[in-house]
Amino acid sequence: MGKYKFIVFEGIDGSGKTVQSKKLSESINGYYTYEPTDGEIGKLIRRVLRGEIDYSSETLALLFAADRREHVSTISRELENRHVVSDRYIYSSIVYQTIQGVDLDFILSINRFAIKPDILVYLDVDVEEALRRLGKYRKEIFENRDTLRLVRERYWDIVKNKIFKPRYGYIVIDTTKKSIEETHREILRVLKERGIIEQ
Repeated sequence: MGKYKFIVFEGIDGSGKTVQSKKLSESINGYYTYEPTDGEIGKLIRRVLRGEIDYSSETLALLFAADRREHVSTISRELENRHVVSDRYIYSSIVYQTIQGVDLDFILSINRFAIKPDILVYLDVDVEEALRRLGKYRKEIFENRDTLRLVRERYWDIVKNKIFKPRYGYIVIDTTKKSIEETHREILRVLKERGIIEQ
């Protein structure tokens, strides 16, 4: 295994992936990053997600791929000096774009440049708990009960069918009844047991 690792967090909105990816990055002195990025393409994507502008599902898939192409350059550069922890990656594209009817092979084709992460940390959560956490802060088009249920099912499909399998597999943690600190400790413990980060 190389010295520095690329660790990706995924999960439905409200699963805690943003909080946990930031906490892990701080704990291991890593580089925290996220998708969509804060670049110009990423900003355009966020406008679509907020419902401010409308593009076809295929166009949105292409925008995500373009944003990710730039992101991969940053990830590769940072991996030379430290661990990289990303809040969302290609798995989000696979999940959200296939539920919009985009073909999986098309998504994988336009993302063929994407480097594989060392590990995927999937944070699972009950949909009702996710909605409770999101509360009044829901602001994106996918943050509703029916969509979250479908998204959760698709994430499980990725894990079960090993789609774009990370080098060292998956870590699945149920955050439904865990506090932020409990979840963080479990993530650290499992990553250390797997040899992804040092003891």
